Amino acid sequence: MRTMMRAAAFSAAIASSYTTAAGCTANVHDNTVNADAELNFKADAEEVKPGDSVAVTMNATGVVLVDPNKDPAPADADKAAYFTVYLDDEDSDPLIVTAQASAQVTIPAGTSSGKHHLICRLHKHDGTPTDQQQSVSITVSASAGVMVGADAGASNQ
Repeated sequence: MRTMMRAAAFSAAIASSYTTAAGCTANVHDNTVNADAELNFKADAEEVKPGDSVAVTMNATGVVLVDPNKDPAPADADKAAYFTVYLDDEDSDPLIVTAQASAQVTIPAGTSSGKHHLICRLHKHDGTPTDQQQSVSITVSASAGVMVGADAGASNQ
């Protein structure tokens, strides 16, 4: 009798854990959540100078965009998300964090000349990065120098 009770309890525990796992749609892997979402990211500039602003547009389906500084509605808590845009490395400080579909991203003043990437990553509202990210290539060019001083007017003499 005890053996049958143990077997029934074990079967119930297995069935309970299977039901709980089957109801979960997110899969955590490498500190990211595999979101049931799709991200689209575009930038309106290919060549910029340090300090310039770049217009970016972002769209995500399968989530509810919620400002990261506000609480989502209880019904939206599981699907609440926002965008984070980085320069070259998603482990760096973000250039912008927003739930808006379009924004202006400022290229940092100290950015070196050459090829760079703007990276947009979708984050769950709790801050967990998802596996949804896209990048856009940009070229940063040095700003034109202005001659100042004695050499600037030398040809006028």
